[in-house]
Amino acid sequence: MPLIYVPHYEMAEDSAELRRYLGKGWAVASPTAFDNAYNGALTDDDLVFNNAALYTLRRMEVFDRRRIAVVGGSAGGYTALMLSALQMGNCAAIATAPISNVYFNFHQYFPMAAERDDAPFFLKLVVGMFLPVQENFPDKSDTARWEALSAVGLADCFSSPLAIVHVTSDILVPIDQTTRSFTYDHEGASMPEGFSTRLPMDAPGVLGRSLADELPQELTHIEHIRVTDPDEDSVLPYDKEEPFVLVIFDDGPTEATGSHRATAGKGIVDDIPYLEEMFSRSLAETELLMPGKLRLLLERCQGDSVQLPAHEGIDDTVYGSLAVYRQEIVEELRQWANDHSLAALDAAMQEAAEGDEAYIATWREIQMKLGMS
Repeated sequence: MPLIYVPHYEMAEDSAELRRYLGKGWAVASPTAFDNAYNGALTDDDLVFNNAALYTLRRMEVFDRRRIAVVGGSAGGYTALMLSALQMGNCAAIATAPISNVYFNFHQYFPMAAERDDAPFFLKLVVGMFLPVQENFPDKSDTARWEALSAVGLADCFSSPLAIVHVTSDILVPIDQTTRSFTYDHEGASMPEGFSTRLPMDAPGVLGRSLADELPQELTHIEHIRVTDPDEDSVLPYDKEEPFVLVIFDDGPTEATGSHRATAGKGIVDDIPYLEEMFSRSLAETELLMPGKLRLLLERCQGDSVQLPAHEGIDDTVYGSLAVYRQEIVEELRQWANDHSLAALDAAMQEAAEGDEAYIATWREIQMKLGMS
């Protein structure tokens, strides 16, 4: 069966999305027994867990490993983006209101909201769950670490189709981190005076840029949809020629009474046609070999991954061990070579290595396991 993996948050058995997916004959998996405390481990233990879950699911014979999609929202949208950047083998991903810049959301925006007595109530309610994320960044000036654990810093690593859905009025995950093109130049009338949801331009490295700025422009399609009736259903748009699509629903500026959107309504965004298209094409047609992704895989093989560090002193059969990371990467590269060719894989790896001797040596080790030398 095709598989939908819903990361981070638990998908309730009575959810409309679950019924729609199951109605198509697709399998659905998500974490269970979710605890809000896991939000505080979003960039470390929780990230490793969700990679481990996806790895486990991919190896189960009941699922078609060429037709796996990841669908998540908010913090789950962050995880969907990170799984797309870190993993091969995903046919597609949909991230709704995703946190693509943890430096902005958790180091700048949420602490600012926590300090203000007049911060919007629902935002204030959510902030405390995520502030422990900062403990994974002991050196707050370590720009490279913030970038490595933010999707905006991994924009050259997405190798499969990706749809991002964001609403202009989102107060929990301000839209600037997805795109600045449709942000209002003022906050809503209900917002406290001087309270800004804007992404600062002067943040270090790429952390002051939107994800739209960092994605390959020639592979990115943007849809701007004005919300005239929040109860009206819509269909997730996509472009077969451009794998990355940003869908921006415009319902006005942020409001203190909102959450991920200020205009509460019953309308749904139907993602079934998008997923049907991607499943029909499968990995054989959807997966690209992006140089950034290949370098991430080589670094993980070397035990140098920031996002998925190799844990020492654990069983070599356990996810998180260097042995399993290496096994995982060999399996995924073998899958791509089976769908394409070993020669094409070698050419892509040589380009990604850019003459770096450590990368080349690691690739040679992988080649031996693939039976290429």
